[in-house]
Amino acid sequence: MRLPYIYILSLILCFAAALPAATYFVDGSAEKASDDNPGSEARPWKTISRAGTAKELRPGDTVLIKSGVYREHVQIKVSGRKGNPITFAAAPGERVVIKGSEIVRGKWTKLQDVPNVEEPFPQAFTGVWKTTLGDEYFTDPRFEASYRDKSKRWVSQVFINDRKALQMTGLDRIYRNDQYAKLRLVGRDLSDIIDDSFYFDAADQSLYLKISGDPMWFSIEVGVRGFVLTAKEVHDVIIRGLEMRHNRQPGGQWPMVSIGDCERIVIEDCKVHRADFCGLSLGRSKDCVVRRCDLSYNGDTGFGMGQCEGCLIEDCTLLFNNYRHFRSGWHAGGMKCIPANKRCTVRGCEAAYNVASDGIWFDTENEDIRIIGNVSHHNDGCGIFFEINKGGGIIADNLVYSNRGRGIYISGSQNTWIVSNTVADNDCGIVCMPRGADWPLEKVHVLRNLLIGNYVAAEGRHRGCDLTLFMGTKDENSFDRTVMSNHSDYNLYANTSWTPTMRHSWNPDNTFEQWRERFGEDRHSKLAPISWEMRGTGFRLLTTEGLDIAGPLPPELKWTPADPRRVGCSRTEWPIK
Repeated sequence: MRLPYIYILSLILCFAAALPAATYFVDGSAEKASDDNPGSEARPWKTISRAGTAKELRPGDTVLIKSGVYREHVQIKVSGRKGNPITFAAAPGERVVIKGSEIVRGKWTKLQDVPNVEEPFPQAFTGVWKTTLGDEYFTDPRFEASYRDKSKRWVSQVFINDRKALQMTGLDRIYRNDQYAKLRLVGRDLSDIIDDSFYFDAADQSLYLKISGDPMWFSIEVGVRGFVLTAKEVHDVIIRGLEMRHNRQPGGQWPMVSIGDCERIVIEDCKVHRADFCGLSLGRSKDCVVRRCDLSYNGDTGFGMGQCEGCLIEDCTLLFNNYRHFRSGWHAGGMKCIPANKRCTVRGCEAAYNVASDGIWFDTENEDIRIIGNVSHHNDGCGIFFEINKGGGIIADNLVYSNRGRGIYISGSQNTWIVSNTVADNDCGIVCMPRGADWPLEKVHVLRNLLIGNYVAAEGRHRGCDLTLFMGTKDENSFDRTVMSNHSDYNLYANTSWTPTMRHSWNPDNTFEQWRERFGEDRHSKLAPISWEMRGTGFRLLTTEGLDIAGPLPPELKWTPADPRRVGCSRTEWPIK
């Protein structure tokens, strides 16, 4: 008797589900490693790329990767099942580094010793070295134009001993210092080369370095691949414990590690450093998690996210990004999430020391975003920037201090709650303002925040302010508000060496009493002497009493603080001792 096809298929699926999960191995340094091997521990695969496309893998399987430097573009093209993912992980105790760079192995010549080289000014070429890069440094298929026309080849990343990035001299091939990118320009040609920089001449593929010492003393690496790791249109995959760094930007705003059109991808305990532009990005993906990752020291941003739903960024560090000095008004910082993310959460992250840029930045049509329990400090721009997001969200329980811009900046957004944050020692505290007629500021609530000394020690009216909340008056000297949906209450303002002020537009200061009388806000808020300590780059709140002034939160907020009466965030110091 013939069995129905659907019955046979069901038997096959049940049998497959009953098979025990398998473990495969990658060990690029093993003597017998080969991508033709079965992937056993005795006969491992040689490359991670082989594992990423392995037809042998089934839901629940694990790929363990042994220590080594893997110079390749890893493409994940396999999927697990919901609740039964495929895992790619560094083997226990092993260190796995994937690089988009290659070591420069050619001969170096000291330019000062080359006959008939005219120095632009005396001793200008002291410490300048030259080598010629072969065609093997320009083979990534994403740079197709450079195959046909060698004059279009470029180098944008050069590293000494893995971690030190040299400054590019001259115009960038992609970001041509236009009105948007505004990449910092250092010189025009070889004659402008400075210490710890490089210059690449496409005419003869010459690479010039000006460094202290002979390049042969160091490991010199050049970014050659556009991507280090990518996953596209896959689901239910875990990537754990990998280090990824170095690449050459293929164009636009591409990340070095790209997750696109995916579902339920988990990236955890990874380090993504020294990308040409963005370190790690999620695009058009759902229910993905980035957890305990170090996304630091990248050329523009540590993390990016666009058109994602239900994704979680948790317990990550985003430090010292934008070392290439892109214009912060365009795109730069710890994280830049643009556009149209929905129901996504950033929680428990540290964003700090980002160069000429912001810590956490959500830009354009994001909806129901939660920025919860983060620490953002010592960024050159804003600590948290929430820009033109009509769908709004919750910014709560964050410690935001010592940023050289605004602590929390709400620009042209609606339906936004700023609740239970500690905002201290920023150039300005919490600033909520419209962005022209198309992007008004409406239904913004500033509640239960602790605001401490958000002023600049300078004369004049522009020295800072704890709270700016737009009231919609016809001019700065008018007190007849037209916007009735923006409110602040149950906040505590530190009344110490600076007298706290509030603003209803960009510049006019109101005393606390004037603010209440003129606009009816902060009826239950208080001024109080608050003691705190700033030591080095750390923060510690010394006042422990008098913080329990907060009233009940409206049920539509859908967020509850740890202490229902306390103002400010739950953290009282950073770093935690």
